[in-house]
Amino acid sequence: MALLRRSLVLSVAGAAAFLVLGCGGPKAVRGEDVAGLDDQAMSTGLDRRDLQKMLHDNMQALQSAPIVARWQQEKSPTVSVLPLRNETTEHIDSQLDALISDIETTLVNAGHVQMISLESQPQLMEQVRKQYQDGFDQSKIAAWGKQIGVRYVVTGKVFSADERQSGERRVQYFMFIQVLDVETSAILFQYKTSVTKALI
Repeated sequence: MALLRRSLVLSVAGAAAFLVLGCGGPKAVRGEDVAGLDDQAMSTGLDRRDLQKMLHDNMQALQSAPIVARWQQEKSPTVSVLPLRNETTEHIDSQLDALISDIETTLVNAGHVQMISLESQPQLMEQVRKQYQDGFDQSKIAAWGKQIGVRYVVTGKVFSADERQSGERRVQYFMFIQVLDVETSAILFQYKTSVTKALI
């Protein structure tokens, strides 16, 4: 009887501890319910805010670059955006794919060019991705541009530098964007932005 009573007390105590710990654990929230939720870094990895900041800075630089005046003189030449190459250890390929649409949206709304979307050309997209895995050859970019019938291509990459010391970590991320002339392979715009994440 004493053994049964002891087992019952332990079971009740265990259940109570589980409920207390469960109530104190993480809970799901929406961004609009918690002020500044998107502002806090959860890790040293790249998040949406980091990628959006780097892309925004790159696109601002593009809008004030000489290539825009050239596009205005040419009266809306055709442009396409190739996937951005991921040279980090982060699993951000899907996030980088989303940035393609952001770049297209920025260029369309600026009104300087006609955008040709690669979403309708999955085989070419697969060629680009495969080449990224095999080793990047920039000379092929102009050939891809000719294949899809555009005058200019926008391309780029994201890369990182990672340092660790005494239990601390700092990761510097860079986004590099460029515009190439398909006919000549000339680089007409090139810019790099960065963000830093750290555990200190």
